[in-house]
Amino acid sequence: MQRNRKVATAVGLTAAATMVLTACGSGGSSSDDKSPQASASNADGSNQSLAPAFNAATIGFVNMSDKKGGSLNLVATGDCDSWDPANTYYGWCWNMQRLFTRTLVGYASTPGANNVKIEPDLAAGLGEHNADFTEWTYKLKTGVKWEDGTPVTSKQVKYGIQRVFATDLFSFGPASYYLCLLSKCDKEGNPEYAGPYKDKGKDLASITTPDDNTISFKLQTSTPDFDFLMSLPASAPVPLTENGANAGSKYTLKPLSNGPYKFSSYTPEQKIVWVRNDQFDQATDKIRTPLVDKITLNISTNADDNDKQLEAGTADAQTDGGVQTAFQTNNINNPDLKKNADNPVSSYVRYFSVFPATIPDVHCRRAIFYAINKVDLQRARGGTYGGDIAHTMAQPTVPGHDPKANPYPTGPDNTGDLVKAKEELTACGKPNGFSTKMAYVNAGKGPAVFTAAQSALARVGIKLAAAVHAQSGYYGGYIGKPETVKSVGIGMAQAGWGADYPTGGGFWTSIVASYAPPGGGNYTVLKDPKIDALLAEASKTTGRHDDLFKQLDAQVMANAVDLPFIYDKTLYYRNPRLTNVRNNFALGSYYDFVNIGVNDGK
Repeated sequence: MQRNRKVATAVGLTAAATMVLTACGSGGSSSDDKSPQASASNADGSNQSLAPAFNAATIGFVNMSDKKGGSLNLVATGDCDSWDPANTYYGWCWNMQRLFTRTLVGYASTPGANNVKIEPDLAAGLGEHNADFTEWTYKLKTGVKWEDGTPVTSKQVKYGIQRVFATDLFSFGPASYYLCLLSKCDKEGNPEYAGPYKDKGKDLASITTPDDNTISFKLQTSTPDFDFLMSLPASAPVPLTENGANAGSKYTLKPLSNGPYKFSSYTPEQKIVWVRNDQFDQATDKIRTPLVDKITLNISTNADDNDKQLEAGTADAQTDGGVQTAFQTNNINNPDLKKNADNPVSSYVRYFSVFPATIPDVHCRRAIFYAINKVDLQRARGGTYGGDIAHTMAQPTVPGHDPKANPYPTGPDNTGDLVKAKEELTACGKPNGFSTKMAYVNAGKGPAVFTAAQSALARVGIKLAAAVHAQSGYYGGYIGKPETVKSVGIGMAQAGWGADYPTGGGFWTSIVASYAPPGGGNYTVLKDPKIDALLAEASKTTGRHDDLFKQLDAQVMANAVDLPFIYDKTLYYRNPRLTNVRNNFALGSYYDFVNIGVNDGK
């Protein structure tokens, strides 16, 4: 193959300006139908220090300081899907991975939605590639160490990526990007390589490590966005011996750190404590500037109690979402609270997966699309503080978003088109409706969204029962398991999705590609050759490809398997004692906890 002069560029950065990112969503906000104040939000942003004000963390650093010491006290309504970098897909968990995980490439820590950009992390520079983006090489920085003092090597980066292929153990993560890119696959999308556990002694030949500081990749297809792929937690290094007894599926219990913090203790579904990693060298890291000595995360499904701790000042922030109805109302109406709140546009579209395995007739599925009351769903998610009503899967920031598209109109007031819904029920042979179940996380906004959907569908005879699950295993271990969907009888599931990186492919691949595993986002097991062809065409070159992704969005909606209802926003609250607070638009718009400090030393 003819090669040009090697260049190191952030190819694809122009593909989706202002795009906010990241994976499976959780959390939410509360119920007020007034529009947010006109404070600047999601603007260009800069490294400026701002006094506490509504939405200040969306454009700058609130209470900028270099003061070190003290502890950060965080709350969450559920545990991560996994703390293993190979097996996590929640956006808030990717954000928390910055505490202890480093990748070849990472996201910069500049405030503002327009400043989502990548820069070298473990690597000394962005990837060097050939002319057709099929060969990439990275040189690692020297001086980066694990918490035990041993150096991070290129072989460990390779091993971390090899683990992604063990989809029998790691079914929650973004494997769809790696499998057929780094290994040959059969027609069904099954790679020849099966990971380091099943294929012991077998090499993943597409990745070579000529020395401890060099790693090269030979890809099956042209991939201009490869730098972005190397920013995902699944691309992180893992020691070849992992962590002794905590190996394989148990690595999540205590992943080893090469970042500024390390696990001190972890009780699943209850509590995690991180402390400083004394082997972390600040000179090797321009992305993270840790300040506090300890970070504690207390996990409780009682979201209202978490809010009470925030209001009382005994908790500093929530990691996995926004505040609930009562506390949001207090925030909106109390200026002293509101100045410590932010309401950024998040990376997510909120939607229902509607499963053909349970509801096989497309007309029955379309009846749900027409009957749904999106106004009530918006109210359940927090009114206009919770987001704008959605008619397509592609968010306004996603390439190909069509603001005029509305393939399933729900009436002029968005409360449902019951006549059209009944016509679809007649067409599917169920004129009086049918019964099915909705899966959701029984915490945060999940119950309110279920109640709103249940009431809307009952108007046309569709009876909806609950199928609840804990947050930690909801996606990959529940709605992402086709056998579970079938045995439980799940017809619908609440879901949230945001782009994994700022391109159209980074939004769509994991949720609609035929080869994407259900545990990683393609929950309905959608297999549509037209969609695959559009994804393949868009992946060949850089650029936005708006026309291709507009066609793709329309084709996804025609299948009637994903029902969008909200382009998400979230109201977050930050304790006034926190310093260096900014919303991290690269990773779900959550606060960038790795860089936050405290001003009281406590």
